[in-house]
Amino acid sequence: MPDARRIIDLSHPLGPQTPAFPGDPAPEIRIFDATDRPSTAGERHLNCSYLGTSLHCGTHMDAPFHFFADGRTIDQVPADRMIGPALLVDVPWERTGLSIGPEHLEPHRSQLNAIRRVVFNTAWHHRWGQPDYFTEHPVITGPAARLLVELGVDLVGVDTPSVDRPPFEAHLAFLGNDVLIVENLTNLDAIGRPTFELIAAPLKVVGRDGSPVRALALV
Repeated sequence: MPDARRIIDLSHPLGPQTPAFPGDPAPEIRIFDATDRPSTAGERHLNCSYLGTSLHCGTHMDAPFHFFADGRTIDQVPADRMIGPALLVDVPWERTGLSIGPEHLEPHRSQLNAIRRVVFNTAWHHRWGQPDYFTEHPVITGPAARLLVELGVDLVGVDTPSVDRPPFEAHLAFLGNDVLIVENLTNLDAIGRPTFELIAAPLKVVGRDGSPVRALALV
């Protein structure tokens, strides 16, 4: 019987054109060897490149160390936290507003407690590249973030550049309780069902605060 699974890419492309968070450097790709260079009998040229980027550019994961000096760094994140069942909660900003509050979580209490990973589809990913993408995005309120912690959620994903803005109530609640954050997800409309298998694997960057991820949905 053929495999009916679909694999959906939830990641934005990462390259020099990827919008960077205001104040962060733009990603850089520098070519230091290329196959179009003439080769000799003793030497073969290869396509090899250097990548320089903020660890919080494009689709990425925040580790607790991002906000807490004694928090878990991205290389210390257990692999089983990156992969597993997730609940998709639709909170389209044009209908529900720019704040995700406890009232948006109440209908999903039992599922959140059981599944422990949640991804919010605010439809803001459709504004990727727009001037207001980084400044007017929906946020998770402090009370909603604390409720998610109480429900035992281990990972929170959003299709916005951040889960909040200063004073960072959601970041503090999540990262202070070892809850991972995945930001700048995209293509969430294609999932088409309330539960799916999430893969969001960061690079094993030693001792640091975050990493780009290739996020995938298996449905």
